Formats: sequence, structure tokens, C-alpha cells
Amino acid sequence: MTPEKSFQIITEMISDTREKFHQQAFFLLLWGWIVAIAGLTHYLVAEFTTFAHPYYAWGLVIVGIIVSAIHGYNIGKRKQYKSHLERIVMFVWIAFLISYFVLIFHMEKINYQVTPLIFLMAAIATFTSGIILKFKPLIYGALFMWVMAFAQFYLPYNYQLLSIPVTITIGYLIPGYMLKAKE
Repeated sequence: MTPEKSFQIITEMISDTREKFHQQAFFLLLWGWIVAIAGLTHYLVAEFTTFAHPYYAWGLVIVGIIVSAIHGYNIGKRKQYKSHLERIVMFVWIAFLISYFVLIFHMEKINYQVTPLIFLMAAIATFTSGIILKFKPLIYGALFMWVMAFAQFYLPYNYQLLSIPVTITIGYLIPGYMLKAKE
């Protein structure tokens, strides 16, 4: 192999790694802000208004799904191949999304106490992503989400809602901005 070819391969690997960080940062920041805003809005509307449906704030999730799908589709069109690890990360998050919908459609059966369960699932996906990307802030963010999920089982519902922005800030937003800074 020529030195030029070796240099080209190294350059492509560095570029691919930067692209992985960029993609993951986009999704972490998108979902971090959506969940933080929806959780805080749900809490504020429930606590300080007489509006009968404060959970409507979670309609923002629909926007997130649409934006994620479009962004993911555009990434797929641009990139001719995905590494095995990229595919694993993608399918881990697809598994999270499927589990999320199963939980949401059956939340009445568990008295609407879904917050800790969602954070348990998100922690698994975040931890796996952190391991694959070899990015410790994601791993630490996942560990924090597990701790908060444990605590949320003991919190009254209104405090569970209030804990959402804190949990997602440390679990997604801080690692997301750190990933973005690595670009």
C-alpha cells in the first residue's frame, strides 16, 4: 500500500468518526430539547393552570419523530455505506422507539407512571451509544438517567414531571453539546 493510499484511508476514517459524532449530537440535542420543553410545559400547565389536558405538551414528540425521520433519511441518502457499529446504534434507537410506543399505548394499565420506565429504556440506548462511540459523557449521562429512573419510582407524579428537564439535560443535552464540540 502506498503512503498516499494509507493517508487517504486514515483521512476517511477520521471523517467518518466526525460524521458519527455529528449525527449523534443532532439527535441528542433535538430530543433533549423536545423532552425538556415538553416535560417542563406539562409540569407548569398541570401545576399552575386549570387546563384539563396538560399532557398535550407531549405533542412535541410528533415533531421530533418527523424531524428525526427526515434527518435520518437524508443521512442515509448521503452515505453510501454504514459500518456495523453505526447499524447497531441505529437499531438500538429503533428498538427504543418501538418499546416507547408499546409503553405509551399501554400506559393506562400502569396508572400512567411511564416516566421512570422511559428513562430506563433511554438509559440503555444512551449507554450503548456511549460505549460504541467511546464517548464517556454519554455513558455518564446514561448512568445518571438510571439513577433518576430509580428515584422517579418514589416521587409523586408532579415531581416526576419536574425531574424530566433535569434528567434529560444531564443525560442528553450536556453530552450532545460536548459531542457537537468534537466536530
